[in-house]
Amino acid sequence: MFLLTNRFLWSLAAVVLLLSSCDQRRVMEENQDVQDYQWNYSDTKVFTAEIQDTTTQYNIYVNLRHAFQFEWRNLWVNIETTFPNGKVYERRVNLLLSEPDGHWYGDCLGDNCDIQVSIQQNAFFPLTGKYTFKITQDMRVNPLPYIKSVGMRVERVQPEK
Repeated sequence: MFLLTNRFLWSLAAVVLLLSSCDQRRVMEENQDVQDYQWNYSDTKVFTAEIQDTTTQYNIYVNLRHAFQFEWRNLWVNIETTFPNGKVYERRVNLLLSEPDGHWYGDCLGDNCDIQVSIQQNAFFPLTGKYTFKITQDMRVNPLPYIKSVGMRVERVQPEK
């Protein structure tokens, strides 16, 4: 009886895990570690998203993990987007990380604070194919301490019902 119950519980847990891990909206999500938690100007993080539908709207996020000791309320980054036809678009983006009183916007547990910052909502990709995103830090401090990982997420906008 114990073996049957134990097997049933493991099967149920596997099904719940499988269903909860399916993210139908996600097109691409990847995070890359920062060596020694010191993000250097030359440490460009590169991400690629394969876009197959030019009629869908997308949300684009930067994922960031930083230590609780990070000294600033924000993080300036440069984001370079290369389109499938080779055209390049670059912009400087201010990622807000905390309120003026120092309360972090992200989820903090122990020494880690994880935040997903929206950099573009309801975006259209005009061409099908691979889009390459390059993120570099653009603060006045180099290397920038207490940054643990940087990532990107591209997701389809949930259609309204």
